[in-house]
Amino acid sequence: MTTAMYAVEGMMCDSCMDAVLENVHSLAGVTVLAMDLVTGGQSPMLVTSETKLGADAVRDAIGQVGFGVTPPRVPESLDRGCSPPSGDGDMPVATGGTMSCIGGLSS
Repeated sequence: MTTAMYAVEGMMCDSCMDAVLENVHSLAGVTVLAMDLVTGGQSPMLVTSETKLGADAVRDAIGQVGFGVTPPRVPESLDRGCSPPSGDGDMPVATGGTMSCIGGLSS
């Protein structure tokens, strides 16, 4: 299993976030997604997959629904379960935002 962090740019609502999550989840091997909505900013998203996904595949899946993405990072700690990133790295984290977590789903 591998986990990578992305920052999705430009989402404004839960529907935007749902579209991104649905498209990324459709990629082969994705097992868990967690995202914290930062309205109009950079929304952190963790993608866990059975095998390493190419950053281009994730970027394309996000781009298909009209949003931008910054390159992936591997989080310092992956034992947070289904929670947003803690902000230890350079990823902005929303306070009081909307958190969505999808786990155990298969495509």
